[in-house]
Amino acid sequence: MRPVLPFLLLGLGLGLVVACEVDTAPDGLRRTPPGTGPQVKFDTSRRPLPEVPLPNDVATFADPTSRTGVRVNVSLIAPTHMERRAREDFASMEGWGVSSPITVAFERAAGADPREPAIDIDAVADRMEGDEHDPSNDPFYVVNLTTGIPVLVDVGSGYYPVVLRDPFRYGPNDPKASESNLIFETVEEGAGLPQSAYRPELDRDFDGVLDHPNTRPRRRSTPSSIPGVDDIITWYERETDTLILRPIVPLDEKTEYAVVLTDRLRGPSGQPVRSPFEAIHHPSQRAGITRLKEWLTDKSLASYYGDVAGTGLDRVAFAWTFTTQPTHEDLRLLRDGLYGKGPFARWKHEYPPDLTVSRVAGNGPASDGQPAGWETSSPACVQRAKTPFILKLNDEDLRGSFRLIFEQVFGLDKGGLTAAMDSLQYIDHVVIGSFKSPYLMGDPASRDPDARFNVSFRTGEGEVRTDDVQWVLVVPKAKGEQKQPFPVAFFGHGVTGHADEALLYGGDFARQGIALIGYNNPGHGLVLGEGDQRIARALLGPNCVVPFFDGVLGGRAHDLNGDGVGDSGWFWWTSHIFHTRDNVRQGILDGMNLVRILRSFDGRMGTQDFTSDGKPEIAGDFDGDGVPDVGGPNVSYFATGESLGGIMSDIQGGIEPHMIASAPMSGGGGLAMDVAFRSYGVVESVTAQLMGPVVFSVPASERPARPDGERIESIGSRCTAGQRTVRLQVNEGVRNQELELACLDAQELSAGMTVVVTNVTSSEVRCARTDKDGRFRIALPTSTGDKLDVQIYTAPDVVASYDGCKVEDGAPVGRRIRDFEQAAIAVLPVADSDRDKCEVAEGCQQFRDRFFPVGTPLVAPNEGLGIQRQTPAMRRFRDLAQAALDPGDPIAFAPYYMLKPLFDENGQRVAPHALLAINTVGDNFVQVSSHYAFARAAGALPFLPPSAAERFPAWADYATPRELYDRLGQRTPMKFLVDNGVVEGIPRLGRTSAGPACKANYSTENAELCTRSVTIEPYECMTALYDADWVSEGRLPYDQPHPDVPLRLGRVANVRVADSTSLAAAWEPRLRGVPFGPDESSWTASERVVGLFNHYIVPKGQHTWSTGDACRAWDFAAYGNALMARFFASGGRDVYYLSHPKTHGCLVDGTCDFMR
Repeated sequence: MRPVLPFLLLGLGLGLVVACEVDTAPDGLRRTPPGTGPQVKFDTSRRPLPEVPLPNDVATFADPTSRTGVRVNVSLIAPTHMERRAREDFASMEGWGVSSPITVAFERAAGADPREPAIDIDAVADRMEGDEHDPSNDPFYVVNLTTGIPVLVDVGSGYYPVVLRDPFRYGPNDPKASESNLIFETVEEGAGLPQSAYRPELDRDFDGVLDHPNTRPRRRSTPSSIPGVDDIITWYERETDTLILRPIVPLDEKTEYAVVLTDRLRGPSGQPVRSPFEAIHHPSQRAGITRLKEWLTDKSLASYYGDVAGTGLDRVAFAWTFTTQPTHEDLRLLRDGLYGKGPFARWKHEYPPDLTVSRVAGNGPASDGQPAGWETSSPACVQRAKTPFILKLNDEDLRGSFRLIFEQVFGLDKGGLTAAMDSLQYIDHVVIGSFKSPYLMGDPASRDPDARFNVSFRTGEGEVRTDDVQWVLVVPKAKGEQKQPFPVAFFGHGVTGHADEALLYGGDFARQGIALIGYNNPGHGLVLGEGDQRIARALLGPNCVVPFFDGVLGGRAHDLNGDGVGDSGWFWWTSHIFHTRDNVRQGILDGMNLVRILRSFDGRMGTQDFTSDGKPEIAGDFDGDGVPDVGGPNVSYFATGESLGGIMSDIQGGIEPHMIASAPMSGGGGLAMDVAFRSYGVVESVTAQLMGPVVFSVPASERPARPDGERIESIGSRCTAGQRTVRLQVNEGVRNQELELACLDAQELSAGMTVVVTNVTSSEVRCARTDKDGRFRIALPTSTGDKLDVQIYTAPDVVASYDGCKVEDGAPVGRRIRDFEQAAIAVLPVADSDRDKCEVAEGCQQFRDRFFPVGTPLVAPNEGLGIQRQTPAMRRFRDLAQAALDPGDPIAFAPYYMLKPLFDENGQRVAPHALLAINTVGDNFVQVSSHYAFARAAGALPFLPPSAAERFPAWADYATPRELYDRLGQRTPMKFLVDNGVVEGIPRLGRTSAGPACKANYSTENAELCTRSVTIEPYECMTALYDADWVSEGRLPYDQPHPDVPLRLGRVANVRVADSTSLAAAWEPRLRGVPFGPDESSWTASERVVGLFNHYIVPKGQHTWSTGDACRAWDFAAYGNALMARFFASGGRDVYYLSHPKTHGCLVDGTCDFMR
């Protein structure tokens, strides 16, 4: 089987780089010592892909237009358009990733057992696991050549679990549906057999490899350990003998590193690993290895390198160098441009800091204008005409209408409806509008899934268009010292969501004097069906605010499938890596522009008349009272949001100097490594296109027609009872779509046959054996429009190998499918029927607005990479995708909250920012481990012991204060979370369980309002996840497992750790704010805090939260929203359960002094 995109790197001109050098005696710094140990693989001539350690500057070329001086060197030859375009995009990278893994493969020593790993993995584990990251005896190092300090890398720590919540969701007939993950093999296909013993009949997943579990049995340390989960090796790939080292915190951008394999890294025979060259390094990397030698000669670094320190290169078996790409700098340069600085300085004048505020009053659609005399056409219009640009939600008539909208359109029940309406009382008014922002991805309405930034960050040149960005602003009522202009929190919506989500949260923030603004991310907007639109317009019409509804509808959502309806967020998370990266960066750029606009409300005159007196108001004075409602240069700005909004606010606090505090909800860092390959939320939008298209067959009875409406994910069949329906599954935005190709009788397709699928256009071939009822599944790489051919052979395993699919002579030829044989059972809506339609009597298959007539050649309606799960190809794609995503990944921005300097547009360093990273326990949508990675990188989650503060000064900010370490049983908080299954977050594994009092979170105390009978499944209690922070303190009725003293982490942002004294000072918020302790002696909320909050929603885990509910026994939404609002109202200083560990429960019922 030919590998695809993961192998794109290095389909290179590497041979040109090394061919003239390697065969001659190199001018090396140290000759490779004699020995027989495993040798590093470094083969640039290997096909279909060269094999070299990665990342590696041998795989780059010098480029004076690059800010690092290099770019990744990539061959542009590939079998599919999708891979070719990805290769082109990789070639634009100015270096390697800051959080992606470092990998190196080995050749076994001569005579070594081919069934065993090339290196002694047990010896590696003995050195690396369980030592609290003491590097002094490590067998390898990743060395920063600027500082000489090694990078902390993960080996078996449990920080990066790979297990899935739903391993069975990855397409039909998945032979690995019962396995735990997408990356590593866990099933044995031939115990004790080497690859040379491969036979097709042994191959259960049809990858042409005799699979052996990627496990290490020694890891099963307890009777409760789970085979295929707890014994997986995530740092070594047995099939390719590849060592995989993942940084625990991100590397520095634009920095050269050296990877060092010391003589401590050995093969099973005890011999050290060996260089593939006469020297211990590649000839072209002499300069970098010279700097490495200087650092390893420095005996003062012995705490990091142990007995290697002071020996120069004497203990180095092999080393190579690589350079990281710009990450944080990219967005900083874009932001500077908005202020007239740097290569994009022209933007200051091309995009002036102006908002367009939309009229909300009127009795007709905004697009039609308002008829003459509308202002006096009804009592409601008379009232609204006084301030036609603001919506006063607490006007009696509007409250009634919005109550009905919440109930009938958004489906809130009585408890949720009561909570939502109660929160509205704190809102003075709502404003909507738009602003213009530089758009760097081509046409904002483009259907191109590969659209990405095409600008030079060095010169500012490139394609820049303009997009309209819609926003919704919730302005609080004035109360005491809380008055206009109000500080502003940015609220980020979820994927496929929209700006008006700010309305659901705005009341809880307004209660504490914080205005909330949401804006539509690229490709997002409110899309409602015609029925919901009619309801909303009917309800709002009598209130004379029909334009408000039209103003929030649509937004930036564009029709991507040709049905005439906007598709919000369809192309946001995709396997088109660079498009996904730049979706995020474009959204961040839009937010930074909006901050600039709001800060410009300094008393200057605006351009719009908001009071109908013929004169413009001052900028930001939407209610016309002479004072800007919000913003200006002297108020604070904050960031929060849920899901995608959590990811965006993760980044915003680490790049926007004026966003002084962030409280991201269910965000995460490591978007490729930990989200794309573990999240159930992107199975269709990301992994389906990565793993598909898929040709498969199921009995027709499993795809019955649905008279009440077809679902494209499993559209009904035209086949008769007893037939098999042969189908093609392709990605369709955030869904999958199946197209029925043919109906086959049992004698044509049954168990024990062989199916070969050929991409005739590219000559790619894949094959599989059929199972019961003729089931099979074959994925293959395709470009849109590639011609396909399906050939059935009526005997099993008629190929020499399932890799390559060479059919044996004399194989019995059966049915063949090379045309579309069946028409779709239902026709999907097409907006432009004149452009494309089905015009044949036999009917057509359909994908989006394209029709494929029955009898025409079978072609692929959409593209895909066709990579199988749990293969080296999948792992390589993951690793390279992370490198590509890093410039748009929160992990690269986390250190800039407090650990690295953040500068404003004038080059002035700003004070450290506050952070409350919020995880909802058991979140598997944005997988919870990814937000722990973010918190760790930000310094909010310690993972080193107390001694590290003095022993490893460069890592001191990651150390655990002694008092907390001892309280956790001589464990760091990170280890504590790993040990209790919190980082993993998978309830089905049954790591913990609730007590006997576990019951549903519902109260019937208000008998008139709360009338439902609510129960909880016993299984959910049996598998209840662990509540590390336990802020409900027993009021949440799940009887969930929790520690005696909850974790509740928080530290001072502006204290850098240098020793045990400063370590205690840094963690004063937590050390003084001991759970259950007296308020009087707790944290004083005097300085900005960086902390981590584990919010428990339900025992089985949940992704974020939305509205409150008056019928909950303990309302987690009310508590969470009040906690965030207090954090912002205090300027990021007050994490209330740390300042009031005794009485913080007032947040949930609104009885805190500042909430009255």
